[in-house]
Amino acid sequence: MYGNLWRRPGFSEVWPGPGALEARGRVLWNNNHRLASLTHHYQGKSEVNGGYERYLEWAQTAGERAGAAILTHYRTTGPVDLKSDGSPVTPADRAAHEVIMTVLAQATPDVPVASEEGGEIAGDRYWSVDPLDGTKEYVARTGAFVVNVALVEGGRPVVGVIFVPVTGECYFALKGGGAFKKTPAGVQRLNGRAFLGGPVRVVGSARHGTEAVTGLCEALACDEGGIERTALGSAWKFGWLAEGRADLYPRFGPTHTWDTAAGQCLVEESGGAVWVAGRQPLIYHHARQLNPSFVAVADARFAWPDFL
Repeated sequence: MYGNLWRRPGFSEVWPGPGALEARGRVLWNNNHRLASLTHHYQGKSEVNGGYERYLEWAQTAGERAGAAILTHYRTTGPVDLKSDGSPVTPADRAAHEVIMTVLAQATPDVPVASEEGGEIAGDRYWSVDPLDGTKEYVARTGAFVVNVALVEGGRPVVGVIFVPVTGECYFALKGGGAFKKTPAGVQRLNGRAFLGGPVRVVGSARHGTEAVTGLCEALACDEGGIERTALGSAWKFGWLAEGRADLYPRFGPTHTWDTAAGQCLVEESGGAVWVAGRQPLIYHHARQLNPSFVAVADARFAWPDFL
């Protein structure tokens, strides 16, 4: 299906951007195709993971349609309710949830969906969804909110989509198939940034765990020669790591599976890692897991200090 994509008219080629140690692959896109067909070339051989490819397309569709629903509400001032844990929920959260549930129920009726806004699941394979990640940013009208859609299997994310409604950017990744970013200009492969020393670009939450992050930044500044720190809401931070805009994302506040699974897939497929204690990968033991603290890095090959 994808082997001769590069021979067809209307396709363009993009090589990995600055910061990659090597050209790990290249992406061909069709500027006229809504969902951006992909092919990867490693030593002349196509290596698209056919087992999860269709799930990726469904996740992209769900994310983009949910983003459109969110923007419909974003243009007006609607009510903000509080959930039992004190976190806000809006009509946009509910509308995006309904859109995603409808898309995934039609596409994969045999795969259960665990959403922040509802849904109990059982089994080893399930969708993990946050219809509007960053509701506080949505309410504050900062634009730093996203839609997260991930397929989890065996405790690990195998498909990840992060859609940014305000910009129209779509980050997506496939286990064994790489990470990408889709914009109106096309699709490019994401390779993170090879960290070669110097100031560490840290991206973190503007609302959670700021004291602990400050302490970590002070230690890193001494060890690595400086810090450049940016506060950003939602799972968009994982996208920044994957595209090379940041080196490190520490999280010491509470998160759940739906907050991190899509971003973890994106970071891991772009050459990074999401580590918990002992530099072990973040594992999802159940769909509504409360995650431990973690550190996500764009370059998993760099010899980061032991205190990370």
